[in-house]
Amino acid sequence: IEMIGFTEHWNQYLDAIPAQLQDLYFREEYVKLYETESEKVCCFVYQDGDSIMLFPFLRRAFHYNGNIYFDFETAYGYGGPVSNDHDETFMTAAFEAMAAKASEENYVCGFVRFHPLLENWDCFDKVGCLIKDRKTIAIDLTGGIDATWMNEIHTKNRNVIKKAEKNGLEFIVDDDFIYLDEFKELYDSTMDKLDADGFYYFAPKYYNQLKDTIENSFLGIVKHEGKVVAGAIFFYQLPYGHYHLAGSDKTSLKLSPNNFLLWEAAKELTNRGVKYFHLGGGTDGSEENSLYQYKRKFSKHEYQFTLGKMMFNQTLYDAICADWTAANLEKAEKLKYILLKYKY
Repeated sequence: IEMIGFTEHWNQYLDAIPAQLQDLYFREEYVKLYETESEKVCCFVYQDGDSIMLFPFLRRAFHYNGNIYFDFETAYGYGGPVSNDHDETFMTAAFEAMAAKASEENYVCGFVRFHPLLENWDCFDKVGCLIKDRKTIAIDLTGGIDATWMNEIHTKNRNVIKKAEKNGLEFIVDDDFIYLDEFKELYDSTMDKLDADGFYYFAPKYYNQLKDTIENSFLGIVKHEGKVVAGAIFFYQLPYGHYHLAGSDKTSLKLSPNNFLLWEAAKELTNRGVKYFHLGGGTDGSEENSLYQYKRKFSKHEYQFTLGKMMFNQTLYDAICADWTAANLEKAEKLKYILLKYKY
């Protein structure tokens, strides 16, 4: 049996893929969180006998010179292909089939954020180009909580966490997202403070949908004297757990609520059976980046975050970009290395 094509529903195929080779990022309900008027969930499915490859993404339709074309990018976070067969012959055939099908259906190009823990970019260079972007950090929880404390958490960080406990901080596991409104305020104000791009802000609908559809998720909340001072959304699909969005009250940072929050979340995720707790990377590729340095205090285990670009119609792509550049000279220089620059 060989099945090739794009579909809006693919969760049923995920059952064929072993747990350690997939993650929550590849599920319909996760990708669906990022649907908009112009971008819809889609997944390429390739099957040959018992071997299966899935590649979920957000498909965008756009008009150019009176025709409708498509491009895609993987959802916020991590994505790319998931497969139960990483044999080079199978993976190459799957990618080539995807490229052929995409060309046939008027796709211009696609942008991929691969999954650092799964390193799921094998054979991608047969059809696209790979870019090593930055390092990410994950805490190894496999030895249990005491081993994690001793082997993973940096000595200075252990002192900071102990001090945070002495400061009277309280950790709450909020499975029902009761503190959602307070968290949203903290998150948005943290992004404001960082002067973050619009990409990092989410509408209320996003949070409600996450709460209602992502079963294995919770809010971790830190309170001090009754006031919420830090919070983060965590989610997991065994064996992987993720630190998703986080925010803190800048007037309370001297209490070290963020260090306390991550440590308490690591304990909670360990209790829930998570083996690898992925913290992500810094805000850029620099090893000196302050967010990256902060995460490194929780583990020495580094992973490579890799990006991918697929091109299905180079001539058309060049024409679209030339028109866009002529109309957007002020943006053109800043976005010159961005594959989908013409979206902005």
